[in-house]
Amino acid sequence: MTGEILFVLLLLAAVVGLFAWGKLRPDVVALLVLAVVGVTGLVEPAQALAGFSNPAVVAVAGMFVISAGLARTGVASFLGREVLHVAGGGEVRLVVALMLLSGALSGFMNNVGVAAMMMPVVVEIARKSQLPPSKLLIPMALGAQLGGFTTLIGTSPNLLAGDALAEAGEPELGLFEFTPMGVVLLGLGTLFVAVAGPRLLPTRDPSTGSTSDWQAFKEEAPLEERIFRIRVPEGSLLEGKTLEESLVGSALGLQVLAVERSSGPILAPGSETVLKGGDRLVVQGPPDLVLELGRGRHLVAESEHDPAEWLTSAEVGLVEVRVAEGSPLAGETLNQADFRRKTGTVVLALRRNDRLRRTHLQDLPLQEGDSLLVQGPRPQLQALAEIEGLEGHQDVHPRSALRAYGLAQRLTALRITEHSLLEGRSLAETHLGDAMGLTVLAVTRQGITQVLPDADFALEAEDILLVKARPEDLASLRGLQRLEVDTEAHVELEELESEEVGLAEVVLAPRSGLVGRSLRALNFRGRFGATVLAIWRQDRAIRSGLRDEVLRFGDALLLYGPWERLRTLRQEPDFIVLSGAMPEAPRTRLAPLALLVVAGALVPVVAGWLSIALAAVAASVLLVMTRCLTVEEAYRAVDWPTVILVAGMLALGAALNETGAAAFLGERAVAAAEALGPRGILLTLCLLTALGAQVIPGPALVVLMAPIALGASVEMGLSPRTLVLGVVFTATTLASPVAHPAHALVMAPAGYRMGDFLRLGGPLTLLVLLSVVVLLPFFFPF
Repeated sequence: MTGEILFVLLLLAAVVGLFAWGKLRPDVVALLVLAVVGVTGLVEPAQALAGFSNPAVVAVAGMFVISAGLARTGVASFLGREVLHVAGGGEVRLVVALMLLSGALSGFMNNVGVAAMMMPVVVEIARKSQLPPSKLLIPMALGAQLGGFTTLIGTSPNLLAGDALAEAGEPELGLFEFTPMGVVLLGLGTLFVAVAGPRLLPTRDPSTGSTSDWQAFKEEAPLEERIFRIRVPEGSLLEGKTLEESLVGSALGLQVLAVERSSGPILAPGSETVLKGGDRLVVQGPPDLVLELGRGRHLVAESEHDPAEWLTSAEVGLVEVRVAEGSPLAGETLNQADFRRKTGTVVLALRRNDRLRRTHLQDLPLQEGDSLLVQGPRPQLQALAEIEGLEGHQDVHPRSALRAYGLAQRLTALRITEHSLLEGRSLAETHLGDAMGLTVLAVTRQGITQVLPDADFALEAEDILLVKARPEDLASLRGLQRLEVDTEAHVELEELESEEVGLAEVVLAPRSGLVGRSLRALNFRGRFGATVLAIWRQDRAIRSGLRDEVLRFGDALLLYGPWERLRTLRQEPDFIVLSGAMPEAPRTRLAPLALLVVAGALVPVVAGWLSIALAAVAASVLLVMTRCLTVEEAYRAVDWPTVILVAGMLALGAALNETGAAAFLGERAVAAAEALGPRGILLTLCLLTALGAQVIPGPALVVLMAPIALGASVEMGLSPRTLVLGVVFTATTLASPVAHPAHALVMAPAGYRMGDFLRLGGPLTLLVLLSVVVLLPFFFPF
């Protein structure tokens, strides 16, 4: 073993470890590997970067666009509805039809795209057939995965295997060369799921009626238990304020679902709805804080204070900075920029031309030329001068700041009373800042002032807080203390639905831009016009703290709002809408054209006149030119992380070949299984691949295992095609909800748990493994 081989093997082990660790995104791992391989000279720089121009990578990207074209023109969903209609309502017949249909579609479309497109269709069929979605969604996802093996373009691992064989000097794989074995696997998988599925899949109560969209949530999260009424008394300080100004939502952590008044209820009220005395608000959330607020006074005003003395200290100062022209901060809010956490400072005020903004700054988009008054520890203030996009850094005297920015009218001293609900809580837990619009600039305790206390600072009775707030926000806080709470009257969700307002369930799409961001950072309600009542994640419901909950792929959101706004979510690429009452017309008039384009691209591939990569590019361009897809839809259709993952991992595959590490591993595999003969070698490779698929993405796994299979074929004098295709057919996971996006998609809508996938997918994985070892040599002899 040479030093280069040892280094590559250690790098391979590190890559497997990083994939199993899961803290780094797979595409980031792939780029890291590419950099290591190129910088260390294991391969030439051009060879390390060659993955980005690899025909298989180009073909993968093109197939994403073709899949989107067939989905957007309604071709696939039409076929789905027709086939399922013919299948009837029996569970076994539906399972068979679903798996065969999703499998057939996956032969020509990306399997994750098939699962995303079929999911609303399956949920709708389940409702009409009075079957639990939990009996149908896993079979659909498994069919989509198995169907990817039926053609060369079915999945990216198939294309990568074809590329690996071509580079090894083998004849190119034909478009339908996978089909015989792929159809056998799809057929065996369908038969197994049809027989075992009814026994192994969980049963959830079928959802019916107008409340179907939230039935899955009700089982684990009875929303009615958290819905109650609060009454605005006559003469309340909240009278005449809008819902946004009243702070009912932000300060109390409540979702206002309806406003009941004598003239009639207002369902799904907007933030601009003006409150009146006597209004009863139907709200969802924890009632504890409202009840505590009503038990006494918690903050009282202190008249004698000098704000200038509280704004700075030996450690804390004030500076003014300006948002520069072309600044990356322009167009972002302070929340989106994560300004406070990244800089360790607080923006007290903003000057824009002749206008001053001193409160509620966190959600105001910054503009070029804005002047910001910033308070913070002096070292952090000095560091602001180095931040890209900020200029004009200068120190400001506190009294000058009070005059120039009119802060004196916004600064108030408040004392915490005995037995206040704030006593014993940290500043972060009180939500005085982002929720109530108050910024705590300093705290005085027993004559000692702490300027700019951190979020973990615990409050005590008799503490005096210097806060920055609008007088109207302080009035709203006093008004909140006098709200009357009625937690006894039961509220049914059906009471909150009408012809104009209702509930919808959506799932985050595979390439949603909302993943990794909180509802507050997204301004979700303002952007989409709907309120998030709950989030279903894996096997649990999240009903509190939703504003700051970071969204994850596969999350299902229960939304409440006007039907008009909910229907528009069908057009949002970030969501898959599961509610059947909100259909969006696909571009069906272009469906024949889309079919013609795709068929026109595949015919020359089958005839051997054109490579798959060029055909995929040509078809993608034609789909855009014929307006089956817009340019934006085409770009969004491509799963760029997958493209980068494949391109980056090809560099490691090249290093395995160039250094002889692949041949070395092939020799070791042969030595371990030589006594078992050719099938023993095939079993060893397939078993290693199946185990690796539990932690390594399929495309990356094929890139790693294909060179090893080729090395073993040379060592034993076996057909490279047989061993490489054995790797491909076992390079997928059927038993994990997190290792494949198709599984993650269906988890929330049916309320699946981790064990549900393992019970059915575990035996199916073993069946596929044994079938490949026994049957593959009949189609591709050794």
